[in-house]
Amino acid sequence: MPYIKRVEIDGFKTFGLKTVLTFDKGFTVITGPNGSGKTNIIDAILFCLGELSAKRLRVENFSNLIFNGGDKSGIRKNIAKVAIQFDNSDGCIPVETTTVTIAREIDKNGESVYRINGRRVPRAHLLEVLSVAGITPYGHNIVLQGTLTRMAEISTIERRKIIEDMLGIAQYDAEKAEAEQKLKEADVAIKTALGQISEVQRRVENLERERNNLLRYNLLRKELALFESMKISWNIGELEAESKKLLDELSKAEERCKLLSERRESLKAKRRELEGELRKIGFDEFQEKNSRMIDIEVNLRSLRSRLNEILSKVDAGRLSLNKLKHTKERLEQQIALIKNELLSSEEKISQLTALLEHLSKDLGEKQAIYNSILKDLSEVKLIFEEKARQISELERRIDKIRRERIELEGERTRLQSEINVYTQRIEDLKSKREELLSTQKKLQELLSGLEETAGAQKKHIEALKSTLERRVKRRSTIEEEIKEAEKIAEMAREALIKFETQKNLLKKIKPEEMALRYIEELSATGVINGVYGRLRDLIKVDGEYIKAIEAAASGWLDSLIVEDMNVAFTCIETLKRMKIGRIKVIPLKNLSPSNIIDRAVDIDGILGRVSSFVYCDERYKPAVEFVFGDTLLALSEDAAMRASKDGFRVVTTDGSLYEAWGGVESGVHRKYIDLSSFIPSDESLKSLDKAVSALKRHLDNRENIIAELEGEISRIQNEIMNLSESSAKIEAEVDRVKKSLLQADAQIKRLESVMADLVNRVNNGRERLVYIEERLKELSEVEKPLSEEHERLKSEIDFLKIQDVEKKRAEIAQELINLKQKYSSVESELSTLRARVERVLKKDMEASLAQLNEVSAQISNLERELERYLGEEEEIRRKIEEVNRDRERLSMEIQEAKERIGSFTSQIDSLEAEISKLDIEYEREMKTINDLKIRVQSVHLQINRLRERLKDFGYEKPLDIQEGLSISELNSWIRAIEEELKHIGAINQLAESQYIEEVSRYREISTRLNELEREREAILKFIDEIEQKKIKIFMDAFNRINEKVNSYFSRLTGGGSAYLKLENPESPFSGGVDMIVQFPNKSPIPVSGASSGERSVSAVAFLLALQEFSPASFYLFDEIDAHLDAFHVERLGELLANEAASKQLQFIVITLKPEMISKADKVYGVYGRSGASHVVSMTLKGVIAK
Repeated sequence: MPYIKRVEIDGFKTFGLKTVLTFDKGFTVITGPNGSGKTNIIDAILFCLGELSAKRLRVENFSNLIFNGGDKSGIRKNIAKVAIQFDNSDGCIPVETTTVTIAREIDKNGESVYRINGRRVPRAHLLEVLSVAGITPYGHNIVLQGTLTRMAEISTIERRKIIEDMLGIAQYDAEKAEAEQKLKEADVAIKTALGQISEVQRRVENLERERNNLLRYNLLRKELALFESMKISWNIGELEAESKKLLDELSKAEERCKLLSERRESLKAKRRELEGELRKIGFDEFQEKNSRMIDIEVNLRSLRSRLNEILSKVDAGRLSLNKLKHTKERLEQQIALIKNELLSSEEKISQLTALLEHLSKDLGEKQAIYNSILKDLSEVKLIFEEKARQISELERRIDKIRRERIELEGERTRLQSEINVYTQRIEDLKSKREELLSTQKKLQELLSGLEETAGAQKKHIEALKSTLERRVKRRSTIEEEIKEAEKIAEMAREALIKFETQKNLLKKIKPEEMALRYIEELSATGVINGVYGRLRDLIKVDGEYIKAIEAAASGWLDSLIVEDMNVAFTCIETLKRMKIGRIKVIPLKNLSPSNIIDRAVDIDGILGRVSSFVYCDERYKPAVEFVFGDTLLALSEDAAMRASKDGFRVVTTDGSLYEAWGGVESGVHRKYIDLSSFIPSDESLKSLDKAVSALKRHLDNRENIIAELEGEISRIQNEIMNLSESSAKIEAEVDRVKKSLLQADAQIKRLESVMADLVNRVNNGRERLVYIEERLKELSEVEKPLSEEHERLKSEIDFLKIQDVEKKRAEIAQELINLKQKYSSVESELSTLRARVERVLKKDMEASLAQLNEVSAQISNLERELERYLGEEEEIRRKIEEVNRDRERLSMEIQEAKERIGSFTSQIDSLEAEISKLDIEYEREMKTINDLKIRVQSVHLQINRLRERLKDFGYEKPLDIQEGLSISELNSWIRAIEEELKHIGAINQLAESQYIEEVSRYREISTRLNELEREREAILKFIDEIEQKKIKIFMDAFNRINEKVNSYFSRLTGGGSAYLKLENPESPFSGGVDMIVQFPNKSPIPVSGASSGERSVSAVAFLLALQEFSPASFYLFDEIDAHLDAFHVERLGELLANEAASKQLQFIVITLKPEMISKADKVYGVYGRSGASHVVSMTLKGVIAK
């Protein structure tokens, strides 16, 4: 193992010059006068090894380590440096050199620099390298000055702890403490698990009730769904009956309409026959064909109006269909359809606009031609100029009236179509608004219920938090009480142990005191009568004579004063029987002192008999005379000596006792200490023990209360957490409902706004229709006389003379009429399309976008309706094509019928009037049919909605209603179920899943509880194993140290013996380790009872035994022989020399004793000069002083 070869000190403490000391294995002594700096060498070695405690280096701060020898030395140092060279031949130090030099230097700022073989390293690295070889500044191989003194005074507990530190028992204590901590944690976990399992069990019971309520609620909901389905089925039946009735009415209306159509067709056929005849007679046929052309135009516009109406219904149906879409994708498809229709309509509007521009151009050209022909015709008809002018003016006025009528009829048709669309839309919006209002009401009720539930839960949470706070405060208060009580209990237990130890110690060192206390306790309890007490307690003495009284009594002050000899014998026999100790007893009766001084003493300085200075009760006077009657009190030593020579027993006032004829007892007087006053009585100890036990039981009870509180706190925290989660869900639901309410309110306002706008449009349209009807009536009234006047004037003109010109004019006029009619038709269609785009399609687009989330389940029925409308649209388009072909054919016939005018005009007009009347009646019937169809459609929509509700309840078709079952009974049952549901109250929809989870959690906690119990048993087993291992290691080491203590003690004392004794062999760590020593020719005694010198010898033996147990390659001892006498110092020197020689060890010892120095292999002398320390070697080797 490494040892110190060389120490170099420069500027450290008193070493102002660089000083080098060389060492070898063996016994080296460092000596020198006090204050020369011997111990500074040990301090330098500690400093270099990395010591950080300035106090251990015997300075106030590290800057004081730097040499400061004053003016005398003439030396100034800014740094202190120490280097130690170790022999590393065996390679124990992990540095690849045979010698390892470590160094440390420090500046005035207290900054240290460490080096290994000249390379700078951190302190931690230095300590790590040295620790591999077992070198540390805190090792047991370094014994500093005063250590032996402290070792000699240690208690038994401290001695045991020293052994424990040597063995590293703290590691086992740490493992045991860690295991005990884990045991506490396991106990807490078990208590927590017990609390949790109780809480979970309660939770399972609550969830079971909630689950049962949920099952009951679901059953009632099924029953309610059944009755609701029956009610819906009943309503479907009612609606189907109403639908059947409406269908019957519709069938009758269609039949009437069919008859009217047939009648009209027959009249039209008759009119056609008349028109055929008119064609034969020329002009009348021409006019009839003109009228027919107008009728065709009217019919064409009517068909187109119907087509627009159907298109509007198709669009409305598509809008309704779009509202019935369930997903955003279908709604977006609907919006795409509307966009496509908008694009096609806008494209058609563009086409119609272009066509209008083309027609306007053609009209201009034709009008120019027509004007030219009229000019030519005026030249031909000069003779008929006035009449022709009148006819022309009439034709112009008639043409203007007809154009206005055509425009008004087109506008009327358009307005009627728009009003129908808007009316249907208003009805749909009203239905939607009612649904939204109903939904809003339900949401309000739901919101109220949720807010009420949330408020109740918040109050409950606040109450639980308040309860939790109180429980936590109470737990904290109880824990504080327990901590304080544990401190008190621990102090009480320590006091109890201390008093018991003191009592046992008193039994050993003062058995007479225990005997006296025993007799006094028996006397106090009445077992022994006639005991008056101790003499010390029965007398009084002036303060200046206390020392004299103490010396003169020679131990009789603690004698027991009793009544007579019988009482004395009783006390003595009791003590012998109990084997307690010896006492002195003075019986008052029959006491006859024989050596009382009864004559006068004439010696200067003698005050008189001692008994005369003692004051007591008269009955105790015999005892006082017995003890003090033979002793005189002297003022001085000289007087006492003279009286002693004269045969008197004399005591001086300072306590020196002179026996008669020569014996003297003197020395330093120590004040009497009553050890028994420091030790409580047995009753007090028993009471204290009972109090400690009661306090322990109280602590256990309080711990149970804390466990209960922790369980309750955990339960409350869990409940708060569950309620908080539930409250958060409810608040989220409240926010969602509020949001839904806001959305519903916004939708209602938007619907009402749209409805108000539509109602306003309908009202405006209807006012416009009234105006159009009145205007049409006025135009008819104005046109009739003009036509009659026109016919009269034309009849007066010789048509044959002007037929060629007229033919051409008629052709151009017809073309103008056709162009104007076409222009009017296109303009009307364009206006209708624009109105549809602006007022229908764009509004529908807005409605579709606004109602993107609105869906319906009636798609299939509406699709069938749309299919029927589309078929009807196709049929009308086909009819329009036929009418267009008829118009083209009639136009050709008009061109060919130039001279076919007859007398059938009045008949045709009559037929026209009847046909017009039939048309009006037909339109009325058609309106009735349309109204009926809308009502049927509405009923079917309601039926479909109800069927969808049935599907929601799980029924594909209406239920069969029991005969005699009324709707009032169904409503009564539904209300009863709703009342029961209301009585059940709020339902936890997750109760079943939560119940399963809690049951699973209950099983998991039960399993965990079993695992915790097993873990606790394992921890207890581990603690027991650690304790057994700890005891085994301690006892093995104890026995080995015991052997070494005896060996070293025998060698030190020349034949004495010593051994270590456990105070509690059954439990070594609950007591201390005493040391029993037996010096040659003396009895064995505890080391605490030995003299200071003997204790020092014992301490050296114990210290060397410890070094043997933890061997090192070198040892540093600083004045361990300070309190040893010459004999023992010499024996210690021999022992160290022999140990060094036999075991190849290195001992470096600082001493002042020549007996120690004489045994050394090498001696260094240290002396001080000019404020600095210097070192010399007795052999003049290995010392260099610079």
